Amino acid sequence: MKATTHDALRAEAWACARGADMDCAAPAILGVATLDARTSAFVMPRLVGTPIAAEHPALREVGMRLRRLHRLTPPRFGALAEVAWSERNEFALRDASWLAFVRRICADTRRIGTGDAVAAADAAGVALDAHVDAFAAIEVGSLCHGDLKTAHILVDGTRLTGVIDWGDAVVADPLWDIARFAHRADARSLGLLLEGYDPNGALADDLAWRLPLYSALWMLVDAVVDHRLGHRAEAPVAAALRYLRSAP
Repeated sequence: MKATTHDALRAEAWACARGADMDCAAPAILGVATLDARTSAFVMPRLVGTPIAAEHPALREVGMRLRRLHRLTPPRFGALAEVAWSERNEFALRDASWLAFVRRICADTRRIGTGDAVAAADAAGVALDAHVDAFAAIEVGSLCHGDLKTAHILVDGTRLTGVIDWGDAVVADPLWDIARFAHRADARSLGLLLEGYDPNGALADDLAWRLPLYSALWMLVDAVVDHRLGHRAEAPVAAALRYLRSAP
């Protein structure tokens, strides 16, 4: 069972159900309940398996299933956990464009207020400006898991048994999902995922510049989240700034 605020849980349950619909190995939701005025919970089956190891061959299957998930294209862009739900079980995402979404990351980073945070926001803004036409051309986003990592991928031997924890689901450029995995995976594991996701290498040119830039933006997202939770954000800000300054 997992409990959280009503809207956040509704968003996670919706994303998880869509992941199951799209054959992305998301677990079924057995029931949803209101616990109190602020908190709801849902019940899921216990999945067989353990977190996938680096370089596990099932990562190819994860890539294939992730590609299926990305065929789902809700309107607008943004994190599902940030939306308010209507009485008719409908929601509206925050950003009208992908460019607005990524620019908001820079604005949120600037609000951290430190010199490095401002410098990192400026450097990210310059990088975005260099690719503004490519970002503006992304008119439709895909449903993304939003926190894809080995701890959230379960296997039983060679068999993929589940992709869990959909609480950070986001509608975004689908390569945003790949970058989140790449940010925390070794090169071989990323290669296996991409063998399943892009077997013909059609995305190679886009991956070449988007993965590094998106990795830096993910560092800024982590910094913003740390700051909002009252934690120290200096390390991810500094890492992003170094990354952005060293990029070609």
